[in-house]
Amino acid sequence: MPNAAYIAPNFKLPVMIRSFLLLVFLGVIVNKPVGQIFYKYDNTVYNAVFLNEAFKLMAANPDHLLLDVRSPGEYADTSAATALNIGRFKGAVNINISDVPAHIDELKKYIDKPVFVYCSHSQRSRRVSKLLVENGFKKVYNINGGMSLVNESDSRSFTDKYKVLETNTNYKNIASTEAIQLITGNPELLIIDIRTENEFNSKDSIQRNNIGRLKNAINIPQDVFKDRIASMNLSSGRPVLLYDLQGHNSMDVVDILRAKGFTQVYNLFEGLVAFACDNKLNPDLRKKLLENAPGYQFLNPRGCIDLLTKSPGTLVLDTRPFNDFENKASRDYMNLGRIKGAIHVGAVDSLPAAIQQLNKTAPILVYGGSENTGVAVSNELLKKGFTNVYYLYEGLYRFVWATANIEDCKEGRQLLANHEGLY
Repeated sequence: MPNAAYIAPNFKLPVMIRSFLLLVFLGVIVNKPVGQIFYKYDNTVYNAVFLNEAFKLMAANPDHLLLDVRSPGEYADTSAATALNIGRFKGAVNINISDVPAHIDELKKYIDKPVFVYCSHSQRSRRVSKLLVENGFKKVYNINGGMSLVNESDSRSFTDKYKVLETNTNYKNIASTEAIQLITGNPELLIIDIRTENEFNSKDSIQRNNIGRLKNAINIPQDVFKDRIASMNLSSGRPVLLYDLQGHNSMDVVDILRAKGFTQVYNLFEGLVAFACDNKLNPDLRKKLLENAPGYQFLNPRGCIDLLTKSPGTLVLDTRPFNDFENKASRDYMNLGRIKGAIHVGAVDSLPAAIQQLNKTAPILVYGGSENTGVAVSNELLKKGFTNVYYLYEGLYRFVWATANIEDCKEGRQLLANHEGLY
């Protein structure tokens, strides 16, 4: 049976190719059959368990199999898509999802024993969990959220995080909540933003990229990082926090820093977006830690749930393409339903007449997909004088994912409509 001994070659691909590979692995571009449609098998075909529950069950059932179905490179933290090098669970056996069918017979010694399956984002693991049940396995558990959620979590939300996580990277991924603690508790921290100069200064031609920056950060763009860092007089004894927009490439410059003698290197997992959206970033911390940010408030799924449950009269604007809104998208994984009561707004000039009579302090939630319409609508609302505009930056896909994978967000499923049969 495959084990931890496999180490893939450590080579680098150009940034654009690595970013494409990352999107492929996440199921955003080519994995059309994956995504929300497999959530409907949770706790009907196999057991879907949250992180803390999974490790309690493993402790109570020591004769179990912990199965990692990612690629060998992801498992060993040597993937060419460096954003996928996010560690593994101690004691896990690695069998790439594409190789699982060939190993079914040897896995059958666990056919009556607990089998816990995970991957990076719990899409591949759901597919394997279903496959195992179809082959007679009796106690199959999908670990919701996978390694991405492990890295998003701190030790308060996932109590066993640093007991069960192991990595082969020469830096430490830290969650946004942990980054808040690092920044506020370490005045010697060197913060490096590797985005382009235009993104750093919120002047990028793509409005969605203009979300501000961490205060006191210095900008060393990735494409000139090696030459720029060589010319700067920076003390290698200082701890360093690296970040980019969404965590796709910030770890690519770590080797350059290590070669300069830096030993305490932290990577902001999932980038500035995760930090700006963290619902633990209260208004005082937001003012203290962020600058040049838009006037609207970023929300993650948990923050969105809080807003909609505490302010039930919130106006909700869905800025996705109309076919997505109506569950008629050509890409099946984009048919997600919608947030209850949402009004479709396909462009800035189609803002509903309802806002004309709305109090300027009334809460308005804007969400979309990966397009820029949501940002444009949010900015237009600010121009019209609305003071409580909230933007679900990561979009509805992430919201639905969170309701299935994050224990603290499961109640968000009650806020969704028009999703019958989808998940």
